[in-house]
Amino acid sequence: MKDMKPILERELSPMSQSQSKPSLKTRIALIDEIRGFCILAMILHHALFDIVYLFNDSWFMPLLQFAESIRIPFVFAFVGISGLSSRLSHSNALRGVKLLGIALGLTLVTWLVMPEELIVFGILHMLAFCMLIFALLRPLLDKAPTWLGIVICLLLFVLTSNVGNGQLGIPNLLYWQIPEPVMQCEWLFPFGITTSGFYSADYFPLFPWLFLFLAGSYVGVWFKEGRYPKWMAPKRIPFLDFVGRHTLWVYVIHQPIVYGILYVIYNCNLA
Repeated sequence: MKDMKPILERELSPMSQSQSKPSLKTRIALIDEIRGFCILAMILHHALFDIVYLFNDSWFMPLLQFAESIRIPFVFAFVGISGLSSRLSHSNALRGVKLLGIALGLTLVTWLVMPEELIVFGILHMLAFCMLIFALLRPLLDKAPTWLGIVICLLLFVLTSNVGNGQLGIPNLLYWQIPEPVMQCEWLFPFGITTSGFYSADYFPLFPWLFLFLAGSYVGVWFKEGRYPKWMAPKRIPFLDFVGRHTLWVYVIHQPIVYGILYVIYNCNLA
């Protein structure tokens, strides 16, 4: 993603003469390729959703159900890589503000043009706030050892993963029930608490995803220090690498393009 896309560069660090780390200009192609693959998987899922629910073609329902069943690993990878990349960037506050502007623009466009696909707080909104929070808390986060930061963030991810069902803790095992007045608050949707009237075609609340993002940012410490396998750097699949470098714009423009293509197919008797 252009302004959101990660700057995967690292500083040259002194090592023994028998070893050398890649320079700051080295970009880790495998990360871009994984990110590109994840965004293409998201686009396929959105296309299947449109076919089934907007164009009422139930023939594709089994494919949509399959896509739903495997989508979480792709989301995990995408959010984690976004956190990793933010650790390697020096302009997270600016990137977060720009991305938030684009996300709000997407909300406005969907409200005006495709109200049935209104996006109130989607993945772009979530990532924008994650970048801003990371930029604000970075001095504090830097005080924690890398491994401890990863463990704490993953633990918080688990503890907040069932907020939408009113639970804080280990889901359905050891948890604190969130008070009903809090669960009925209409303005807590950014944190995963929604009321019956809330709808967002794409919904990714800060809880629990913020903590996966922050866990990725701690993994990014090792990458910034050059502590990653060198085989990750070379480019292997140029198309995925390109998509991974431009995920923001691919994500922003894919829905109107996909919707337009499907509209032509289903309204011109091509399906």
